[in-house]
Amino acid sequence: NGKVIAYPSRQLKVHEKNYPTHDFALATVVFALKIGMHYLYRVHVDVFTDHKNLQYVFSQNDLNLFQRRWLELLKDYDMSVLLSPRQGQCGSGCS
Repeated sequence: NGKVIAYPSRQLKVHEKNYPTHDFALATVVFALKIGMHYLYRVHVDVFTDHKNLQYVFSQNDLNLFQRRWLELLKDYDMSVLLSPRQGQCGSGCS
């Protein structure tokens, strides 16, 4: 119903600091869903992100091992990934 259920946070693990941006964005979604798992199971979830590549990761054929494992986890959720531009970021029309 459009309400935020949590604002989870944690420090990065040593190996996570080396993730490419697209893997890090996907790992963040997986972490957030694991934290709110008991609230989100069997309900529709809208995931708002400023990483456009997350919208397309579900239709890609060439995925690495991490991405495949995370997508298997995400299949348990009824979710939509929606693009939400960063607040306070300047578009192409800025001077």
